[in-house]
Amino acid sequence: MKENLKHQKPITALVNEALAGSSRAVEEIVLLFQDRIYGLALRMLSHPEDAKDATQEILIKVITHLKTFRFEGGFQAWVYRIAANHLKTIRKSRMERFEISWEKAVGLVDQAAARGWLANPPAAPSKMLEIEARLRCTQALLTVMDRPHRLAFILGVVMDISSREGACILEISPAAFRKRISRARGHLMTFLTNHCGLFDRANRCSCSGVLANHLQNRWILQDQPVFMTSAFRVESNETLKDCLRELDELSKVTVLFKSFPNAPYPNDRSKMIKEILREDKYRVLADNWKRQGS
Repeated sequence: MKENLKHQKPITALVNEALAGSSRAVEEIVLLFQDRIYGLALRMLSHPEDAKDATQEILIKVITHLKTFRFEGGFQAWVYRIAANHLKTIRKSRMERFEISWEKAVGLVDQAAARGWLANPPAAPSKMLEIEARLRCTQALLTVMDRPHRLAFILGVVMDISSREGACILEISPAAFRKRISRARGHLMTFLTNHCGLFDRANRCSCSGVLANHLQNRWILQDQPVFMTSAFRVESNETLKDCLRELDELSKVTVLFKSFPNAPYPNDRSKMIKEILREDKYRVLADNWKRQGS
């Protein structure tokens, strides 16, 4: 995993400045990592509000534990390790509280089929909502997995982190990291091969049919999509279907789960930074700031 950080100073210099009491360095570290941590949290927890709360909690941990960074490995991997440990033990997200299983996922397909929405899907109110249904579905399939396998899959497949770095982040062996990804891929491939119309045009399940089912149950609200906004540029289902047509099954799983909007942290950045820099949360550097009159 390469540290693709866009800043003028090396990250180690920023860390040293933060440890010396520079609130500006702390702010820059937060700005560098908040979007990527939010992206990881969103894929793990499947809801923006849960991901937003988790992101702030993770960033507070990063800042308050800066003095434990030993400068022996990549800072980005160290940050992801803190994020992974937090996301492994955090309270259940609102999506996880549904306790979705592979059997329940098939049951939802059967429900839509029984209502006739797969054989004759009604026209979607908008293409954006049809994409919302696809994103909800892929997120639900991630949520079926336990957190260790979900984390490994997101890090290794969605975020392209190497097995060596992924093993370091999750504190397991590279072989164990690859094994978790293989198991996760296997479960996903079995479900998608048998049911998903994007994955295989011969399959019965369609995003428009699932959308009708979700609108009926009010799991998707027309005026309140969870993942899609007009600002996000995401491939349409038709474009994605054409892209998947020529790929092997392993590649299809990767492409399908990478086709997700790169959502930035959805809140006022300055407000979050001020919250993180509150002295009662950032005890490690509070005394330094007082001495420097920050």
